[in-house]
Order: sequence, then C-alpha cells, then structure tokens
Amino acid sequence: MFSYVLRRLLLMIPTLLGMVVITFAIVQIAPGGPVEKIIAQIQGHDSSATARIGGAGSSDVSQSSNSSYRGAQGIDPEFIKEL
Repeated sequence: MFSYVLRRLLLMIPTLLGMVVITFAIVQIAPGGPVEKIIAQIQGHDSSATARIGGAGSSDVSQSSNSSYRGAQGIDPEFIKEL
C-alpha cells in the first residue's frame, strides 16, 4: 500500500510539470498581450467581447488631427515604453 501511494505521489510531479508547460505554451502562442490591449483601447480599437456585442468602437465618425482625442493624435513612444 505504501509503494502505491508513493508511486502516485511521484507521478504527480511530471503531471504538474506537463500542465505548466502546456499552459505556458498556450499563453505564449495566443496573439496580443496586455500592452497591445491597452494601446488598442487608447486608440479606440477596443476588441473586447462587450464592445463587439454592443457595437461600441465601430462608429463612422472620423477624428480630425486637431482633436483632443488621444488616439487620433498618436501615442507617445515614451508612454509605450512605460507600459
């Protein structure tokens, strides 16, 4: 009985390691990241599920270059570095 419990406990190590590797690979393969998401929100290209369902972010109103809207003016490279 002791050998069975010991064997099962030792088999947990490769199982957990495999789960960690698979999870890491899935997260790394997925496109985008937190910085890209913040930049898209600032520029008004929010692609969240609620924005797609509610229709937000798909307005046809064009922004002029002298607008106070930050996304229309571009993003400061220093701000991107800070993110």
